[in-house]
Order: sequence, then C-alpha cells, then structure tokens
Amino acid sequence: MYVVESKGGAIACMFLALLCLGTWPAIMTLLERRGRLPQHTYLDYSITNLLAAVIIALTFGQIGDSTPDKPNFITQLAQ
Repeated sequence: MYVVESKGGAIACMFLALLCLGTWPAIMTLLERRGRLPQHTYLDYSITNLLAAVIIALTFGQIGDSTPDKPNFITQLAQ
C-alpha cells in the first residue's frame, strides 16, 4: 500500500485535490453555457469519480510488500 510519509508529499496531494475541486464549478458553468443539462454533467462526474476511485485503489493499493501492519488493498477486501 502506498503511504505518503513526507510533509511535502502530503502538501502536494492536498494542492492537487484543491486544484481539481476548484476547477469543478468553472467546468459546470462552461457546460451550462453550451446548453448541456446539469443532471447529465453530475451523472458523468459521479461515474468518473467512482471509476477513478476503483482504479486508484487497485493500483496504489498494491504497491509494496504486504505486511501484517500494512496489508495490501486486496488483502483488506478479503477481511
């Protein structure tokens, strides 16, 4: 499992999340101006968010050796 152990890495992850969250309202406004219904945009966002979470869990969750203190993602699912 990948664990951020440095303060710099954690701050970089936080800034990346803030960047992604900050662009969401601008994208919504742009799409509504072009005539797209907000319901379809939210559905696309929800499905993409779910798929990204599953892909990230399956890739980053398998990095490194599985130990009793830090089991891999698949090992944790089996529990």
